Amino acid sequence: MDGIISDSMKSHGIVYKINYGVSITRIREIAKHYTNNHDLAQRLWLLNIRETMIMATLLQPAETFTPKLASSWLEQCNNIELIEQATMNLYQHLNFAPDFSLNCIESDKILHKIFGFTLALRIYHQLSPTEIEKILQLVQQLNIPDNENTFYNSVAICLARLSRKDEATARLIYTRIRGFANNPFSGKNHIYQTVKQELIFLGILDENL
Repeated sequence: MDGIISDSMKSHGIVYKINYGVSITRIREIAKHYTNNHDLAQRLWLLNIRETMIMATLLQPAETFTPKLASSWLEQCNNIELIEQATMNLYQHLNFAPDFSLNCIESDKILHKIFGFTLALRIYHQLSPTEIEKILQLVQQLNIPDNENTFYNSVAICLARLSRKDEATARLIYTRIRGFANNPFSGKNHIYQTVKQELIFLGILDENL
């Protein structure tokens, strides 16, 4: 247990019912001593403790994780750390991940949207042109308060990652969000700047333009 880390996380808005402050590296080391097990993962998740919930995402077999269970766990992912761990350790491996991601992005709940964009960036190589088009349409329709920094950052990182799919996709994304460049809302401007820097890094845009 590390109370300093636990208190620091709480001060940054990462709140759990119980949080022992164990590092992610240590949690992963512990998980390596166990084989994936559906019943064990379910029991760990239901304990509602930070460390056991993260452990559950590492030990839950993707093949027995149903859409119903995925939706149930989603409701308890109430902070960015758990969202990132769940999408990285488990949800990106689900055969219904693309549909689940889009459904989350279409949700009225900001945390669900963050989950959807975070999942999309992890499965960008699986997404079809039609699914990417749908994501871009939803981004262009965004009407989220500008102070939702975590949300806008998740969108920005997602679109930057989608830009790596291929040059045509990258140019399509840039064209669709170019109007965000002079947007008075800093959230949308952050999306534009993040994608622009990614395209410069990829050699698709000229830094001097």
